[in-house]
Amino acid sequence: MSAPAPSPARTGGRRLPVAAMSIAGVALLTLTACGSSGGPDAPASSSSASQGGCATQTTVGATGASLLPIPPAAVTLDTAGAAPQAALIGTPDRTSAQQVTLRVVSSSTTARQGEQPSTATQDVTLPLTARVACADPTDVELQLGQAASPDTGLAGSLAAVDGSRAGLAVAAGSVPVSLRILPAQAADDAARSAVEQTLLSALQRAVAVPTQPVGVGARWRAVRTLDGAATVTQTTTATLRERTGSRVVLDVAVDEVPVDSVFTVPGRGERLTIGSYSFGGQGTVTIDLARGLPVAGTLTLTGGRTLIGDDPARPLVQQTSLAVTWQ
Repeated sequence: MSAPAPSPARTGGRRLPVAAMSIAGVALLTLTACGSSGGPDAPASSSSASQGGCATQTTVGATGASLLPIPPAAVTLDTAGAAPQAALIGTPDRTSAQQVTLRVVSSSTTARQGEQPSTATQDVTLPLTARVACADPTDVELQLGQAASPDTGLAGSLAAVDGSRAGLAVAAGSVPVSLRILPAQAADDAARSAVEQTLLSALQRAVAVPTQPVGVGARWRAVRTLDGAATVTQTTTATLRERTGSRVVLDVAVDEVPVDSVFTVPGRGERLTIGSYSFGGQGTVTIDLARGLPVAGTLTLTGGRTLIGDDPARPLVQQTSLAVTWQ
């Protein structure tokens, strides 16, 4: 039996292969979306799509848009921190668009006794322009810039997504609850899958924030369930390191544990047994409460798992890693 394939991605209702297992977490504070729909070829940066720093068009309900739910997180405040304390909310900045670059590098190495190890890596850098919707502060519209990858084949495919649109819907506690992606029609399956996985890597493990007032030193836990080849419970612990005006720096630590011993091989339906599992890491993120995406941050996660099939004497051993950078 060959190594399990990474989870397939979804784009426009199709199931697409993913080059590598994407595992990520990064704090995200954004401002459940509504508004008129834009067509798949509507320009993302034209005057008809934005007014100053806010978006007049939305990807909600747009033809060809892929809607991807993001699991909610339950937040428990452990300590409120020092005085002064204030809620982590801000007034959306509609005077100018936010420019930020997201890079996600994920890697998975699979080995089994008597076979050569195999490694799959996906490295994508994705420039993003974020605008809060003019009429709805909980709708954040994104324009994708010229994505890059050291994989020359993937880099060629990614050229077609330049100018594509996406959007976020968020709920109470600054939690993203869905991602919408409206890729350019010229984008092929490889490009669509890579963009989807890059964005989901940063959103599926976003850090929810408490609704109570907090100060420096505040610590809270955000727990969510992630469904995939293995269903895992993810616990993210966040500590408020500093706050200056609308800028907040958080230290985060992420740990995941499977809820059971079932691992379903993506695309094949074959079930393996999880013999051992570990995945976790830490990082720091800087957010601006007036903006829709982090302004800076890094997160590094590593782990491994042992998967047992028909021959318990020859389990699959996988080592996984992921690095997320906002800048």
